[in-house]
Amino acid sequence: MTKKEITDLQTQGYTILRNKVPQEWINKLSLGIENAFIEHRKTQIRNNNDITTGGVALHALLSDSIFIDFLDFLIQQNFIKNLEDNYFKSNCILNSLSALNNLPNQPNFSANIHRDLRFYSHGLPTMVNCLLMVDDFTTENGGTYLLPYSHLKEEKPSDQEFFRNAIQVIGKKGDLIIFDSNVWHSSAPNTTDKGRRGIPITISRSFMKQLLDYPRAIGYDKMNQFNPKLQQLLGYHSRVPASLDEWYQPEDKRFYKKNQD
Repeated sequence: MTKKEITDLQTQGYTILRNKVPQEWINKLSLGIENAFIEHRKTQIRNNNDITTGGVALHALLSDSIFIDFLDFLIQQNFIKNLEDNYFKSNCILNSLSALNNLPNQPNFSANIHRDLRFYSHGLPTMVNCLLMVDDFTTENGGTYLLPYSHLKEEKPSDQEFFRNAIQVIGKKGDLIIFDSNVWHSSAPNTTDKGRRGIPITISRSFMKQLLDYPRAIGYDKMNQFNPKLQQLLGYHSRVPASLDEWYQPEDKRFYKKNQD
């Protein structure tokens, strides 16, 4: 990210990185999304939670290894380090990685005006949303609405205020929208005959609890398959000890690390 992009994120609450992800990655991620939707739909139906979850694969990270590979790609591109050094000014971890398909003329839980951080952080950079466009985002297929500067206010805007002042983000597949998770936003109706796919990734300070315990879900025994930066991002270094034996390990053998604040 450039200095201007960081400044835009800090001041107006969002920035857009154009052509950030190459087409070869979009192709691989598209296959991963298909696998995730199939697996998640079965789980949604099995748990009687399938009315408003069509086109939703929360925590798609667990459905296909390509998503972990993609996180490593972002690390290799210095995207994560840039956020840590210039925005958070601390280590960060993955809060969630999902896959969404804004389906035509179907109910969508993300159509409500909301912010993804459940508390107001009073100016402390705490979490960011990184939304990868897997398809082009247009006005017709429901490009995301964002309310600029709303990360600076605690109060939720009225519907009238939101839609009067919000921008609708449009762009090409491979573009990456970055916005402070205190920004109020909403998906828009898709009036086309095709879905509009995106991969929302939230990244937070390390002390934040993940929306799903990714280290446990992936497997504690698999930690050493990942490089140290990926271990950090997936949350392995900020795990909480579960026994006195884990707590009293020598520092070089502890899975929990320093600087997780």
